[in-house]
Amino acid sequence: MSINYGNIGNEAAKSDDMSVNKSFERELPKTGVAFLRLIGYIETGRHESFNKTYKPALKTQLIFELSNIKHLIDIDGKKVPQKFTLRMNKGMTAKSGYKKVFNMMNKALGGGHTHFFQMFGKPLMGDIYHNKTKVGTPDETTYANLDNEGAFSFRSPMKEDDLTGEQTEVKIPELHNKLQGFLWENETTSDEAYIAMWENLFIEGEREVVDKVTNEKVTKSKNWIQDLIMSNMEWEGSTCQALTQEHLSLDEVSLEKVPENKPVQM
Repeated sequence: MSINYGNIGNEAAKSDDMSVNKSFERELPKTGVAFLRLIGYIETGRHESFNKTYKPALKTQLIFELSNIKHLIDIDGKKVPQKFTLRMNKGMTAKSGYKKVFNMMNKALGGGHTHFFQMFGKPLMGDIYHNKTKVGTPDETTYANLDNEGAFSFRSPMKEDDLTGEQTEVKIPELHNKLQGFLWENETTSDEAYIAMWENLFIEGEREVVDKVTNEKVTKSKNWIQDLIMSNMEWEGSTCQALTQEHLSLDEVSLEKVPENKPVQM
């Protein structure tokens, strides 16, 4: 029996038209217990708040790997951990949410940490909650959070027996994703470390998205993290700008020798 691939293709295209560009929709993490590892801490500089009554603030992102079985997603036919990003203002007072998250994570990891970088890759547990905004309107949106009305859920990966109170360790799957970190204008970070962190943030390529205002498809760079940092209010004239926008890698250029018979201008 001969196969008419043309006819099969015509029918298949009704449900899988390969000429149509499809936008990627990120799946919302399911509610409930989450197995966590911190895989990213990125400071993006000072930005305006969505609420114009608030002053501009230093923004940070904490990126977690979610590896509980219900938080695995399909990427190219393989089940991999979802990522969850917690966006916060960087505040160092005891009442700031940023400091509360640091203190809770530090306690859950046994204490002794003085920076988020020191917590990279270590096992934690928490809970994913959902909340809705603009309920009952066309703009109703559901968000996933690691806190319930401001109370964060970070804890040690331990399970307590309801009857005996005995605690046993919960095995958190090994780290899957690469680590990423960036510090904004940190005085004790070396130039070499700054450049290495910056280059590790780079995302190559472009993607097609729908403009929310015009509803038209536009092409945007995938390199959104570096773009976000460069859009911050203090970028111009910063140490970060000087180091990352003007440095030349020795792997990319060769140093030219000054000819012996050519005088060097002073």
